[in-house]
Amino acid sequence: MKGFKTLTNINNLMPQNQEVINQLKSLGLNEYEAKAYHALNTVGDCSAGELSEKAELPRPRVYDVLSSLQYKGFVMMESGRPVKYSAIPLNEAINTLKKQKTSQLQSELERIEKNAESISAMLKSNPSNQKFSIEDGVWTIRGRNAIYSKLASMFNNAKDSIIITSTPSGLERKFSEHYGILKKARERGVTVKTVGLFKPSKFEVDAHVTKDIPSRFVLVDNQALFFLTGEDAHPDEEVGLWLKSPHFVNTLKKIIK
Repeated sequence: MKGFKTLTNINNLMPQNQEVINQLKSLGLNEYEAKAYHALNTVGDCSAGELSEKAELPRPRVYDVLSSLQYKGFVMMESGRPVKYSAIPLNEAINTLKKQKTSQLQSELERIEKNAESISAMLKSNPSNQKFSIEDGVWTIRGRNAIYSKLASMFNNAKDSIIITSTPSGLERKFSEHYGILKKARERGVTVKTVGLFKPSKFEVDAHVTKDIPSRFVLVDNQALFFLTGEDAHPDEEVGLWLKSPHFVNTLKKIIK
């Protein structure tokens, strides 16, 4: 009799596709949640007890797993005796997941901005900050996101001119990333000029110099930002060099005329 019971349980087990489970885990599900959703997709509606057997989930954990999947938008429940659970179609679950992630990201960004304002105010009120200026020197910036944040700040504060020197793909990428900021700069009278083999196709510039410059850099008023790594570098490994020097920037402007 004991052997018959063991055989019955084995027959109730559902073959697990580990590749599918791993992909589900990449969406943010844990191991048990991925197994449960995979099982519900494969065998259809189940009670918690049935699912525990088919997906090889510990009975004490199955209700927590199903509750979490409901919260995440992957499972729906039908009241009754017993209560039944069903997998929500993946495309619907993904849409819910994207909305949740977008909301979480927006909340996190708002928290970061609020904290940044508070920290900035405290730093400005610190008398020791008046002893030196970040403009006194040449500064290294690592990572494309950090470099592009610096570029955005330079473009936002531009008063006279912006000159961007890069490869064709580099120009397209920079204009795509900063389209709105550069458009506003032109609207307030800032001259936007590009230097390279081809002018950008998706943005109207005030001037373009067709010239093959071996270096990639951006000049904004009296600031310069150089890209020290090649275009094939991983975005996280990109390195930029920023400095503020009217004499140096004017010299570069004469070279690229």
